[in-house]
Amino acid sequence: MEHGNTPAQGRFNFYQELPARPKRPERLVFMLFPDTETSVHIERFSQGFVCRNHLIGTRLRPDRLHVSLHHVRDDKCLRTKFVYAAKKAAEAVSMRPIEVAFRFITSFEGGRPHRRPLVLLGEGDAMFDLHGELGAAMVENGLQAANQFTPHMTLFYGPKAIPVQSIEPIRFTVQEFVLIHSELGLGRYNVLGRWSLND
Repeated sequence: MEHGNTPAQGRFNFYQELPARPKRPERLVFMLFPDTETSVHIERFSQGFVCRNHLIGTRLRPDRLHVSLHHVRDDKCLRTKFVYAAKKAAEAVSMRPIEVAFRFITSFEGGRPHRRPLVLLGEGDAMFDLHGELGAAMVENGLQAANQFTPHMTLFYGPKAIPVQSIEPIRFTVQEFVLIHSELGLGRYNVLGRWSLND
């Protein structure tokens, strides 16, 4: 009898140790990613800034650095019809490559106080144009789209608040935008589509 209960107990302990996931753990979001060279440069800048300011928390890996262009939706499970609508919206966008610049760094408030995002603030009219054109296409395809846009790139999460301060500008050219399936709570990004900016 004791032998028969051991495997079941082991399985129970295993599942209890899995990380908790949100109620809506599947997120669809359009993102802009820097090129590899720029990602490495930003990660080194982040490391230096964190060290100089004696910050305690978690830095993002270079492959996780991005600008969120449009949040599409969150669901309990990935739904094909919304992926399809998002892809149709992306296909309607017609723009040339855009220039992005980061001239300031600061902490955002909100959320959990011990996980304040430390972010670079983005600039560039073309980025707002891309946000607007994609948002209009999303609405045309039955999706909701935010009108407001604060372009930023999160570098770090920690409890210390950093006031707005200028930095040596970081610039790069965006050649494409990407539809990401983010598995919340697991830290995984799955690329569902890429669209070049080459009109």
